[in-house]
Amino acid sequence: MPEVECELGKWVRQYIPLVNPTHEILELKPLNSNPGHFSMEIDGKTHLIVPPHSTAEVPVQFCPSSLGRTNHTARITFICPQLKEWVFFLSGVGLIPQPMEPASVSSCIGHHSSIIINFKNPTYEDLMVDVILTDQEHVMHHPNASVSHNSSKDSVFWLPLKEKQGIFLPPKSKLDIPVLFAPYSMKLYEAVLVVKVVKADNGNWSYDDAIELSKILTRLEWPFYSLSDNVFISVVCCQARSRLEERVEVLLTGVVPGASGAHISQDSVIVPPSKSNTIYDGVQVTEGFSTADEFLYDIEFESETVKSQLKSAIAINLVKKERDFKTGIVTLIFNIVFAPCKPIRNPATLVVQRSAGGIWKFPILFIATEPEVDDVINIEAVGLNKESGIRFRLTSQTRYPDPYTAYFLPGSDPDFVVWPQAGELLPLDTAGTCITVGFKPSMYSKKHKATLVIQTATMQWMYEINGLPPQTVPPTSSAKVDCHRPFMRSATVQQRNYVRENMKLLSTGVSSTIKGAPLMLRGK
Repeated sequence: MPEVECELGKWVRQYIPLVNPTHEILELKPLNSNPGHFSMEIDGKTHLIVPPHSTAEVPVQFCPSSLGRTNHTARITFICPQLKEWVFFLSGVGLIPQPMEPASVSSCIGHHSSIIINFKNPTYEDLMVDVILTDQEHVMHHPNASVSHNSSKDSVFWLPLKEKQGIFLPPKSKLDIPVLFAPYSMKLYEAVLVVKVVKADNGNWSYDDAIELSKILTRLEWPFYSLSDNVFISVVCCQARSRLEERVEVLLTGVVPGASGAHISQDSVIVPPSKSNTIYDGVQVTEGFSTADEFLYDIEFESETVKSQLKSAIAINLVKKERDFKTGIVTLIFNIVFAPCKPIRNPATLVVQRSAGGIWKFPILFIATEPEVDDVINIEAVGLNKESGIRFRLTSQTRYPDPYTAYFLPGSDPDFVVWPQAGELLPLDTAGTCITVGFKPSMYSKKHKATLVIQTATMQWMYEINGLPPQTVPPTSSAKVDCHRPFMRSATVQQRNYVRENMKLLSTGVSSTIKGAPLMLRGK
């Protein structure tokens, strides 16, 4: 993996590509040797599934804790039965902090407002912190000044801290820095908040970069420090193959009525949004906006790959904008339509640009959960260890062929097979690609179930497969005795007089205990 660079106090994301060249599903268990500096954006308790003949990208965040390459290496291992161990070596470099993106605060004349700047100790050292509020010119011309506070009578920014110097900050702990703003005239004010840190033991910050080995630092500075940008203002979540419509409200601070675009900070990177999203008539506008208060907006994605997957699934439009006269904060209400076709979890950024000057970025997280199954398929067995199957056809959702992979989710019965496991789905308005699912049971005494997934770059289908035992039919045979004959023969019934017959008997019968004995006694 290429070496990644990141400024101290920030984090950067890189991706580990996992290419599955086999015909089997790879169920990978990730292991990380250095979670303190490299963190994987996946659930470590679950396995990572890579379908056959497909590629998965695992995002990894690098957050340095010191300058240079010290302790900034990691061994990421993916374990699976097929490949045993799949090892990636990562390395990073911690850079000297550079100016951060500006933070904005606004207030009415005669009033004051505040903003909280969050600073986190990114190192594993005990630090002594100095907080300085000054101007940009002083930082540029006096970079080595120890302490310089903006304490003039014309100052509109204050630090309401009891202690501004020598603040003890343990490793990985946070310091909330409040800044008060009280303007006395209607114009744009600028100030620079500088956070200087030294080691509590007065040690030096050594920079072990190969090019700058001779550079030894005694302090580090974070000028222009702003709020962290990794907190999502909204999480848009719905089930894949469904549609969600949600309102998102954002607040724009520091919007000065009538200000020109010349006041945009040189550290703000302005990315022109799509012209199709320019705000014109038809948007509800409250009083207090000038003709120059026109906003552009767009959704930015992390990479072109993510953009190709999400661009067609997300739509956004501005439905309302209003201004608070007391605070000067502008509120924009957007309507976001999210219609994902497959399960995803990707962050994006809502970028808002004011035509008169200013740019704001708001991170949004888009989540699509697993969809309901598209259909239930029942396959009847023809016998033990004998294969039966069904066939169905599937087309691409475009006018062009679309590569696909077909596989069963983990936990599916191994008595099912699918082929072909990879290929191309034929375009719309065609007969489609034929896909066959086979069933070859080895026993009848259990339930045979599986979940089939057919996946393309933008779509996913799921099918519940049930294996049924063969139907049994009871044997049929003709009756040997006919009890329902149409003709019955008549018989004459004679009555018997058993008393008269018994009187004529001379000796006992066979059933008597004394057989053949005379019934009449003779006298002598």
